[in-house]
Amino acid sequence: MTSFSLSSAPRCVFIAAALVAALAAGCGPDDGSAEYESGVAAYETRDLERAVKRFRESLDLAPDRVDAWVMLSRACLDLGDMAAAKEAVSRAAELAPGDVDVVELSAQLAYHAKDFKKAMSLYSDLAKSQDAAVSSRAYCALAVVEMAAGTSGADERRDRARTFLLAAVKLDGRNAAARYHLGLLYCNSFAYPEAALDQFGIFANLAEPSDGLQKVVDSNRLKKVKEQYIPGLRANIDRANAQRPGADRRDSAKSAAALKAADDAWKKGRFKDARAKYAEAYSADVLNYQAALALAEATRKVDPSNGGLAEAFKHYKAASQLRPSSRDTLMTLGDLAMKLGRHAAAAEAYSRAVAARPYDISAIDGLVRALRKCGNAKSAAIYQNYRDFVSPPKGSR
Repeated sequence: MTSFSLSSAPRCVFIAAALVAALAAGCGPDDGSAEYESGVAAYETRDLERAVKRFRESLDLAPDRVDAWVMLSRACLDLGDMAAAKEAVSRAAELAPGDVDVVELSAQLAYHAKDFKKAMSLYSDLAKSQDAAVSSRAYCALAVVEMAAGTSGADERRDRARTFLLAAVKLDGRNAAARYHLGLLYCNSFAYPEAALDQFGIFANLAEPSDGLQKVVDSNRLKKVKEQYIPGLRANIDRANAQRPGADRRDSAKSAAALKAADDAWKKGRFKDARAKYAEAYSADVLNYQAALALAEATRKVDPSNGGLAEAFKHYKAASQLRPSSRDTLMTLGDLAMKLGRHAAAAEAYSRAVAARPYDISAIDGLVRALRKCGNAKSAAIYQNYRDFVSPPKGSR
């Protein structure tokens, strides 16, 4: 079952202990609290059939108990009994139509029933919540539904899902589900392995089991991330670096010496000599980021013609590949690509800059401009909406 958040238990679970304590002290009538608490305990240990039985017993005693209807719906959903789950959440909605737990569960049931339009509508409403955690969960769910619905082009769906997930993380940096899905998106749809690795690493730190329910819900996902995704991404990154032309004959010492000589020449204003030495440093070690970046800058300085700028672009691109987390290198690459009229390359550079710095307005603006130049108005509009989310226009609030 698709999970939009770490725990599928509603917040009402966590007040149950107090209710049981009150009953034990002789406070209050037999209102089904003991049966409810027993059902919660069974649900947490994944004894779902017993959980359903106990929740129904609780409702026999207190048919207006919203939390019991919600938990009954969740247990039935986990058992695959969609009809019973839908009936239970409908009863909960009659009693508390605006309750966050009820709306979220209704949206999740709509998703599983492939009623994506209803799911999107319900999650969109929740995304407007003033509660940042609720809004974050809703944006994460919108991303999942977007990728499943397939109602638009692949690029548009992935871009919309990405902006939903970035919004979710901005609202709640500890939203582990959003980190997980963003990692998947960067890995599978964008082919940004370093960005995916970062998100999976954050997810793994956030998703370490801290209680029984979380351990049951997340153990398989966490295990897959730690044992498959993270090692696999690291191996792919290492393999890509090893396959760069010249990587098999790296000479770090020679590269460092040439880089020092180049820096000395640059300080003395001997820019052509510096460029030659930077080229030597980079040739000696094609994984030397500083050498690649300095060669790009020196080439641009020495030869500002289109031919020189095209050569500089090549070296900036190499530098950005060696350090994809460098927002400045990616922005320079994007700006240069725009100047050369290479709009698709610019869009890619700015997109990677957004991955490195998700809330950098200049990176988002660059991506919007480049996409428009590419004729991709729909994706440009998606990122413009995201830009307005990050930095709302004056007077919008």
